Amino acid sequence: MKVKLFFTAMLFYCMSDFAQVQLNNGPELDNDRDAKMNRMLGGDENSFYCYRIRSKGKGTSFIVEKYNKKTLKPEFSKEVNLTEEGQTRIEDVEYAAGNVFIFRREYDKKADKMSLFFQTVSSSGAVANDLKEICVISADHYEFVDFDIFPNPSQTKFVIKASHKANKEDTYKTDFILMDAVSMKKVWTKTVAMKLHSNGINFGAAALGALFGGGVRGEAEGVGFLGLYLDDKDNIYWGYNALAKTATEKEKRYRLNLYTLNAADQKEKQLECLFDDDYLVSDIEFSKTSENEVVMGGFLKDVIERKGRDLVKCGIFSFKINVANNTVAAKTFKFFDDAMLTALESNAKRSRWFRYKLDYIIPVGDATYYVGEQYKEYWVQNSNSGYGGMGGNNGYWAYEYMDVIIGKLNSKGEFEWIKNAPLRNEMQLNNGAPSHVFKQYIAFATNKNLYILNDDHPKNIERYQKADFEPSDLKSVRGIHGSNFVCNVVSLGDGKVTNRVVLMKNEDYCFAPIQERNPQFIPPSDCEIFVPGKNNEIYIYTEDRGRDRFATIKFE
Repeated sequence: MKVKLFFTAMLFYCMSDFAQVQLNNGPELDNDRDAKMNRMLGGDENSFYCYRIRSKGKGTSFIVEKYNKKTLKPEFSKEVNLTEEGQTRIEDVEYAAGNVFIFRREYDKKADKMSLFFQTVSSSGAVANDLKEICVISADHYEFVDFDIFPNPSQTKFVIKASHKANKEDTYKTDFILMDAVSMKKVWTKTVAMKLHSNGINFGAAALGALFGGGVRGEAEGVGFLGLYLDDKDNIYWGYNALAKTATEKEKRYRLNLYTLNAADQKEKQLECLFDDDYLVSDIEFSKTSENEVVMGGFLKDVIERKGRDLVKCGIFSFKINVANNTVAAKTFKFFDDAMLTALESNAKRSRWFRYKLDYIIPVGDATYYVGEQYKEYWVQNSNSGYGGMGGNNGYWAYEYMDVIIGKLNSKGEFEWIKNAPLRNEMQLNNGAPSHVFKQYIAFATNKNLYILNDDHPKNIERYQKADFEPSDLKSVRGIHGSNFVCNVVSLGDGKVTNRVVLMKNEDYCFAPIQERNPQFIPPSDCEIFVPGKNNEIYIYTEDRGRDRFATIKFE
């Protein structure tokens, strides 16, 4: 098999440094084919964990597994029982401090109470059957309570964000609950008078906007929570998009705000992060650079409606915040130029419909690399239903993922360049599934290169060899089988793709960027689809119609 893979890469790419990236497959796993992989979790130096769901047949089973990094064989597979009746669901699954934490919510309609619990699976496979209560919230509707769980970088603590209101007439507030993963106890709870829902977009309005040309999802209702970061000193940072004072009904304008809630404080601090104009920011990521500095970055967009043709500006930004005095220490942003829009198969007209999601902020040496993806999201109405039947099984969300975007922030704090690595992937969610954006690629960096791994259409290989290939000539992956799993080697210096390697053909076992497709069990959009190891290794999951195995990828 190794000889075949080497021959394939040399045949199609004719590159001399194939040794930069090596893939080694693990053994085929003897798993229940109905136990679908939901996500890969972290682990220690020797092992990693996975979370599966089996929903075929009688009942639903939730399974936590542990695998050996050296052999890629299972060490245990444990089922976590859900025996309670009613509206009970798994909220999140995280690895921290040697245990897998299963967070689950339960709603008591008669009492109008929402409870959040957790239970653990230890590194030895011991399942804690008793549920430990985190909080109980009064709410007369299930939708009035929104939970999110965020671990800190060292994976020793969690902050639970509980945004809620008691009834329709009530106003929202958000509780931040800090939990120690080692002692498994709550440290403190702090409350802010804000609605911080992660899923604040109205489904029907978004679908109607997409259907009738009212803009991409999120633009009509751009106000709200953008993302959160818990550092290792128990300080909390979150982004929030607010309407600017200059906003009107005809022209929505937005202001990006950073809120800080320090471990020693009870009151949050607000900092308005200004650009040269008011832009829509729909997604952010955080990074901690030093004790007193935090970085917030993402993509920005502005659509100015005018007669003839709307003006569209898209770009990338970074704010460095001095958290000691709550001021902007440095800021920079860079817009896509015409060459970049052409490379992205975009233009002033088409770019209106694209959205951008930042997935990684990766420091390497004295530079930092911002990596995200461009995509288009739209609602497809079933032909046999009218406008009044929007939602449910009367349509579905469809996606066109088009390119990975990479920006280099140099040591001077300026974006030195913005480049793209081609990606073409089209998919749709099952009927009834909410809108949800998945990572379609893996980004990994060494001190020599940045690597972008994704599925690609076989016919694109020949096109890449032509220096002047047209982006519009590239074909999209619509089904994983028959595609290639490729690695794009990106220069840290100038952002050019210096090498493209076919790591494997998706003929039987395939790299599947989207795991559990059941609308009930969709993993979080920021969920990773690989586990990092030591010595520039990562572990990925591959599947073939129910069969599965893991593989190790070694980078130079």
